[in-house]
Amino acid sequence: MVSRKESAADIVVSVGEDFPEVVVESLSVTKNVDIETIYGSGQTLPDGYAINQVSYEGSMSCKGNRQDLDSAFFDENGIPRVLGSITITHLDGGETAFYDILVTSEGYEVNSGETVETSYEFIAMSKSIGGEKDTDPSDVAEDSE
Repeated sequence: MVSRKESAADIVVSVGEDFPEVVVESLSVTKNVDIETIYGSGQTLPDGYAINQVSYEGSMSCKGNRQDLDSAFFDENGIPRVLGSITITHLDGGETAFYDILVTSEGYEVNSGETVETSYEFIAMSKSIGGEKDTDPSDVAEDSE
């Protein structure tokens, strides 16, 4: 039996009601965790750590000059709109979603004899896998009081 691998062709990206399915050529998402180590007076080894922030940033590219997506990503002045979510549906049917998206850059590339490719970079405020959304630890502390 041959096992099939997930490829970009198997990933469906949804960017809202007007564009329920966008075919992407490539998609990259990175989770960044900013951690600071805490040292006591005169210590060489850290006593602990503090998590300053968690952020998600990514990029996606689509075949063709996708100027039609501009109205979903930017207002009439070119200012980024806050997108509700970008949902990635995987080959196995599972979903990964990123919420409160801001597109931070847009570009396109044209090569002689090649197709045009449009690319976008974005940041997201939170993520969910299979419906379990990130929560802020400060919200949990407030709920327990």
